[in-house]
Amino acid sequence: MPSALVTGTSTGIGKACVARLAERGWTVFAGVRRREDGERLQAEHHNGVHPVILDVSNREHIHRVIDDITGEVGERGLQGLVNNAGVGVGGPIEYLREDDWRFVFDVNLFGVVALSQAATPLLRAGRGRIVHIGSIGGRISLPGLAPYNASKHAIEALAETMRNEFRLSGTPIRVALIEPGAVKTAIWDKGDTTVDEIEQRLDGVGRSRYRWLVDLARGFIDDGRRVGIPGSRVADAVEHALTADRPKLRYLVGPDAKLSGHIAARAPDRVRDAFIRMASKRYERRGRKVRPKRAA
Repeated sequence: MPSALVTGTSTGIGKACVARLAERGWTVFAGVRRREDGERLQAEHHNGVHPVILDVSNREHIHRVIDDITGEVGERGLQGLVNNAGVGVGGPIEYLREDDWRFVFDVNLFGVVALSQAATPLLRAGRGRIVHIGSIGGRISLPGLAPYNASKHAIEALAETMRNEFRLSGTPIRVALIEPGAVKTAIWDKGDTTVDEIEQRLDGVGRSRYRWLVDLARGFIDDGRRVGIPGSRVADAVEHALTADRPKLRYLVGPDAKLSGHIAARAPDRVRDAFIRMASKRYERRGRKVRPKRAA
């Protein structure tokens, strides 16, 4: 029976991956930050799911979880690591604090690196695979999400470097990158709070100068609620990356991801920028339409 560690499994993509792998007979070590979330997952999937308390920005959590998994799987090792946990902070770059950047990178990059390093001996023993959940924001970066976008660009480089280091050193670990577009997850339910947080970062001048960005954020969130793909679509890609004889190196998931990926790969920089501005204007117009009366 293969085993995998999946991070960020309380909701959304991570939860969908746990469900898919458990259905396929995997033993899943499901990383959650709250005990009650783990209990809920275990109740849904019974014996196939083993919740583990894991904040990937906490090195003590990482080492304890890897020690516990080692005790469970022994010489069989680990067949999969899905680096899914992620966070984001919104706002214009000139108003973001250094702590905002550190918060995002501690989870989205440094936590991924630390966990991947700690899990490598288990993955080597199990001839396993690492699946990084990136984002199309790592290829085409909309305004207002600079720390998140930058962290996902870094995951692009990490996945490529890691894959080739393993290959050249004869390490039997494959590495894949998943790049979803908008996915219907609980994050959109917090959208109004996210927009409020962006506005609270701005002073009077900033609110005037960046009103367009606040509307963009509101439109982007509304779009995600309406047309985002289900998490099961991303779980399809994760399953393929973990089990296929010839897994892809990169998976673009969702129509927006495929369009943006095509432009990122083939268009000149000026065309890319024009596409970003066009998409931003579209979200801004949508945001004005759904702007609450108090913000009108």
